Amino acid sequence: MTRLFVVTGAPGSGKSTVVPELVRLSPGNLVVMDMDELLDDNGRLLGISIASPTAAPIWPAYNALWLRITELIRRSGIPVLLLSPLLPTELPEGRWLHLDCPDAVRRKRLAARGWIEAQIQDALADAAEIRKHVPRSVRGDVPPERSAKGILDWIRGERFGKTLNLWGRIRG
Repeated sequence: MTRLFVVTGAPGSGKSTVVPELVRLSPGNLVVMDMDELLDDNGRLLGISIASPTAAPIWPAYNALWLRITELIRRSGIPVLLLSPLLPTELPEGRWLHLDCPDAVRRKRLAARGWIEAQIQDALADAAEIRKHVPRSVRGDVPPERSAKGILDWIRGERFGKTLNLWGRIRG
């Protein structure tokens, strides 16, 4: 089956911001989806706030739903790029890349969204955990087009068996 590419990142890393650039730069070559796209404007799935700790029992089903959606698309031969806040252990398939930004940038972005300090601290902890599990990263604190180009370069490298050192290339 065609490959699944997953770009993970904690809240505030720039996942949703980079989606339009990824779509623009890869027309017809790649299906680009953000896990948040199934949620309503209030962050709910079927009336349940997915970010609420009380929703934890449905998270595995939500992850399995996304994996099934990607399988349905990939069977047509088109690769899928899924942007997600997950760890590889939560969605055990695909090639993984991390969209990351400095904690100060993340803090500023989340505060601008109206997040309270406890939520920001949780996002910072999530970012630290993701860094441990997905060390290969692209910067999310640069213009979205630049982040998108880095992600697409990584996908091209993965598809053609080339390992790229992206962090140094994109930092410059």
